Amino acid sequence: MAGFPGRPGRRRPGASPPRLRHRLLRGAGLGVVAAVALAAPADAHAQLESTQPNQSSVLAVAPTRVVLHFGEPVEIDFGSIRVIGPDGRRVDEGGTTHPGGDDHAVAIGLPAHLGAGTYVVAWRVISADSHPVHGAFVFSVGTAAGAGKAGAVARALESATGSTPVGVTFFFVRLAGFVGLVLIVGVGAMVIVIRPSAANRRAVSALMWWSWTAIVVSTVAGVAVQGVYAAGLPLGDALRPSLFDEVLHTRFGEVALARLVLCAGIVPVIPAVVRVLGRRPRPALWTLLGAVLSLGLLSTPGLAGHASTGGSAIVGLALDVVHLAAASVWLGGLALLLTLALSGRRQDSDPDPVWAAARHFSGYAFGAVVAVVATGVAQSVREVGSIYALTHTTYGRTLLGKVGAVALLVVGGAVSRRAVHRAGAARPAPGAHRLRRSVAAELAVGLVVLGVTALLVNAAPAKQAASQPFSDSFEVLGVQVNAIVDPARVGPGNQFHFYVLGRLGQPVAIPELDASISLPAQRVGPLALPVVVSGPGHYRASDVDIPLAGSWTLKITVRTTPIDEQAVVATFPVH
Repeated sequence: MAGFPGRPGRRRPGASPPRLRHRLLRGAGLGVVAAVALAAPADAHAQLESTQPNQSSVLAVAPTRVVLHFGEPVEIDFGSIRVIGPDGRRVDEGGTTHPGGDDHAVAIGLPAHLGAGTYVVAWRVISADSHPVHGAFVFSVGTAAGAGKAGAVARALESATGSTPVGVTFFFVRLAGFVGLVLIVGVGAMVIVIRPSAANRRAVSALMWWSWTAIVVSTVAGVAVQGVYAAGLPLGDALRPSLFDEVLHTRFGEVALARLVLCAGIVPVIPAVVRVLGRRPRPALWTLLGAVLSLGLLSTPGLAGHASTGGSAIVGLALDVVHLAAASVWLGGLALLLTLALSGRRQDSDPDPVWAAARHFSGYAFGAVVAVVATGVAQSVREVGSIYALTHTTYGRTLLGKVGAVALLVVGGAVSRRAVHRAGAARPAPGAHRLRRSVAAELAVGLVVLGVTALLVNAAPAKQAASQPFSDSFEVLGVQVNAIVDPARVGPGNQFHFYVLGRLGQPVAIPELDASISLPAQRVGPLALPVVVSGPGHYRASDVDIPLAGSWTLKITVRTTPIDEQAVVATFPVH
């Protein structure tokens, strides 16, 4: 191709030779392939499915290792398992490993002969969506005399939160990354499509370069902060070279490197896009190159986050890319209009071109709003799954806040759309100050939406958070009964465990323990559970099929003597 369309045989001054443009296009394609290939789809926040030994179990024979099995592959670069003995000292031996090469499992060895007492297992791993997950549980050998104290330690370890400065810093790093990504893609796309007056070229160029800088700086800073975030360390350790190197060998680091490659590829595109201002025809090759690079950049948040997780990873990633692309067109177009209006005010120029650009953008904004809402609803159904999860989890409540902000943005956009079309019929056009106020207000709300999105990135998907195992404890006829329902989800595979302990914490065998479940709201049950003896003081019902979601009632009947019998009930959610 010798030149731009419509001008055969000529090349614009300053334009790249065709061979160079083809090389850049191939490089952009390689960047996109790298972004996808370096981070294959995975599941969501890692969820602990089973442990060896079982949680709260009392063993007659001491185990030789602790094994945790998760529902997805987990990384142990920053993770570990600690086993704390009755005297408060660590008793584990060796490092944390994937037993047998199974990346769904994590194990650590124990001494040959553990003493009697209760042990605390504290664990921390990195899930496939790059977030650290942690927890703690107890098991006992011979006697559970120290179960109360050990249980308190386990609960404290499980509820421990990370460093507040790390969390706040990571929030602003993510926010800067989202803002830069949305603006560079959206502004570039709207410049190509609308091609407003070239008089504002310098301001538009500055906006795009600032957006590019925000992506690069936030990506590098994100790698640094991810190290202390994943390892549970203070913010002061963020610049440790060893942590930085470890992050680069994780899924998060690989996606960050791919994003930087894409940012390098977009450097020659920005000047070419800016040259489009006020000119025709549309430069097809630079447009294609920018589109390929933009697609790669838009895919990186999902590849390192929730979008590429779950049962339909490809669907989730596609929805996320479309959602981000539509948001970029919407907010990037608004940023472009505000830039044009502000630079026009400084130059005291005619407001007509600004209003013309606003009218041209209006149709694209409407389509973007439809795409944002449609993909947002689809992703919400995928990651929430139920009204209970929407209202009872951090992710669900944060999502409701985002929905409210988007609704406010849609209303503001509708008002602006009417104002733009009214202004289009007026001659002369109204002053650009009206447009500046309207667009600035919409962008402010858009910034809030991006901030809420940055919060959602760090929260476990509502569907998963709401389906955590249920546990409760009861005092019945002089014994303690610990009940666990795992995973408390609709369908087969649910496990019910009941541990009966004496006053000193020792396992107690009783003549009989029966259990049943019912769903009063749907008039289902009671359904008897197939309880069998699984060990001293341990009763279990395996592979229980729970047919419906809702608030189920668990009834446990304990008989300690031929004549002493008592029933206790508890309510547990099923999703």
